[in-house]
Amino acid sequence: MLIRESISGYKHLDLGNIKLAFTQVCGEEMFRDVYFAANSLYYVEAGGALLWSNEGKTKINSGEIVLIKQHSKLDIQKFRDKSGKDFKSVIFYLFPDFVTEYIKQTKEIKTQSESVGVSIIHLGKHQPLEEFCESLLPLFESKQLSRAAIKEKTFSALDYLSQHNKKLLNFLAINSKPVKIDLYEFMIHIAVNNYSVNELARLTGRSLSTFKRDFYYVFETTPHQWLLRKKVDYAEQLLVDKKMKASDIYFMLGFNELSHFSAAFKKIKGIAPSQIL
Repeated sequence: MLIRESISGYKHLDLGNIKLAFTQVCGEEMFRDVYFAANSLYYVEAGGALLWSNEGKTKINSGEIVLIKQHSKLDIQKFRDKSGKDFKSVIFYLFPDFVTEYIKQTKEIKTQSESVGVSIIHLGKHQPLEEFCESLLPLFESKQLSRAAIKEKTFSALDYLSQHNKKLLNFLAINSKPVKIDLYEFMIHIAVNNYSVNELARLTGRSLSTFKRDFYYVFETTPHQWLLRKKVDYAEQLLVDKKMKASDIYFMLGFNELSHFSAAFKKIKGIAPSQIL
């Protein structure tokens, strides 16, 4: 999972069919079974990372970027840089409808019929991309941004990348098609991530009504109730085992207000987060 107790400064921006996530890892450790629900551009701002997929190992150094296939499950080891600076990354989650929109406006695309048989494409280090990603970092603090401007900049970044790697457009075109995937496996891996029910339906290759029907068949409850309980259970683990405070975790679990988190926690657990010893 992307949300871990060892991550500080986890922040995300929801831009509709693009989501951005900023992470800072204090320390060096292995993250097992990190699940990428959508095609993702993974940029390392500081430190480095090793990504293990079924095809082998991929190393990402500071300033480099990789493209990760949707529904990939990776082991990721993150490192401080040589000066001891903590690992930092920015991840662009590109939803299928965003990719479709981008491909439609791309004039020169000539997709092949066969799929690209890898989970990760290493796109290297490029100064324009580095400057683009760096320009987004202040947005996680100010939250002052234009969705249209971010979309346009991301389109431009993909244009630049596709000129330097001929596999990229075909990779995105083939791997952004809806695929009806196993619901249980998917939900277990994204339980505490911040996706709406509509987004979950799209990412699992289902209409909203089919998703709700299939979900109830598998879990015998609604998606909203299941996700809420999973987040509250995880919050309890952080409060009890890691001695974290509610004010430290409510936002990373998808609650916009501390009061909303406290009310949901009390309704499910019977006590307020502040009463956890």
